[in-house]
Amino acid sequence: MYKKMQEKVEHSKEIVKNAVRDYRRIAVACSFGKDSMATVLLAREVQPKIPVFSIMTVFKPRATFDYLVRMNEQLGLNVTVFMVAREAEVPAVLKEREEQGELEVRLLSALAERFEEESAEAELVYGKKIYEVAPDRCCELLKVEPAKEAVKDYDAWVCGLRNTEGRTRKDYKEVEFRGLAKVNPILTWTEAEVLGYLAVKGVPLHPWYSRVFPGGKRIRSLGCEPCTVPVYDWQEERAGRWKGTSKCGGECGIHTKRLK
Repeated sequence: MYKKMQEKVEHSKEIVKNAVRDYRRIAVACSFGKDSMATVLLAREVQPKIPVFSIMTVFKPRATFDYLVRMNEQLGLNVTVFMVAREAEVPAVLKEREEQGELEVRLLSALAERFEEESAEAELVYGKKIYEVAPDRCCELLKVEPAKEAVKDYDAWVCGLRNTEGRTRKDYKEVEFRGLAKVNPILTWTEAEVLGYLAVKGVPLHPWYSRVFPGGKRIRSLGCEPCTVPVYDWQEERAGRWKGTSKCGGECGIHTKRLK
């Protein structure tokens, strides 16, 4: 147990420092949720020029794209966005910033075509959206496959996974090896510690975190809009993900499947 938060921060930075030393080709992933933002800040304190990539989907809330652009500019991230989408589906705010050279958007068109086909089949057969009847497949196409593309040229990647978020994340380690190294520097941080760290650093939160819902519920784990609902403070953070499906509180697959 760490006596002070600063000790925990220094330990996390040491994890990143060792990873940067051991792996020449390394990048940090950012979903622009609270944990990702804390991780990006830590990583950039160690290696200011570490590449930052983000997996975005057509189902992310508009607020996420706006926040991405805002943080990209404020922190000078020069983020590379990977997205399964058609050109017409890319939010205008991303297109504008790409034209200005502030970020890069890499569209995975072949996957977009496959996603359209399988989405249409789900609606034809079940009369529902693919994320309602086949959430694992939806995440496979929109998140896992793009993640494979994002890390294909790297030997290691840094992410904001925490073992206090929910039942599916309790057994991870600070550094893991499955085809490439995955570095989890804030693994042991609590939700309160993440929020406190960002406050001290003066980094604003994604606006959805400040929304208050009936009963005091709030958004505590941020994903795609249809698959993110508010939860109580006594619940696990990820209890609001994929609610109403067999995947509730689970994983998209990026952390459970081999990416390389």
